[in-house]
Amino acid sequence: MGKKYFCDYCEKHIQRDPSIVRKHNEGIPHCRARAEYYERFKDPSVILNEANGKKQCRTLMTGAECQFGPNCRFSHLTPAEMNRLRQQVEWTAHQKAKRTEETLQKLANAPNIVQQFLERREARLAKEQTEYKPFWSYSEELRDSDLPPSLCEIDPGRIDSSGGFARWG
Repeated sequence: MGKKYFCDYCEKHIQRDPSIVRKHNEGIPHCRARAEYYERFKDPSVILNEANGKKQCRTLMTGAECQFGPNCRFSHLTPAEMNRLRQQVEWTAHQKAKRTEETLQKLANAPNIVQQFLERREARLAKEQTEYKPFWSYSEELRDSDLPPSLCEIDPGRIDSSGGFARWG
């Protein structure tokens, strides 16, 4: 027996044969399950705009389950759900406007922030150029020993202004 194909939308195993899988994918239950799956990820404003233009589904009003599901051309949202969705969309729009306003305020203050950054950077670079910080330190016993010139500690006072050393070692 070969491997089975698992449909993530329908949550069922079927025989792994291209014609059977294709037939399953074209079926109404699979299309409905796929539409329900993607309906969960729609933006609330899109759902609200779609539902505003639709009439209420009569099948759901009677208490029965609509056979078309999310593919139905009528709205399946109750007035309470529509109101909750409208509030959610308004809150999201308010949060977005608030973030935009904060960003615009930061942009208006950007020249001052850049100037402060450049001043701090200039002060740090000036300090680094005046202070000599060795990358490592020699122990006392190594300083007193006769090391080859390439291993001796470099004294910044012995460096030429031309970029060369006055005396190596």
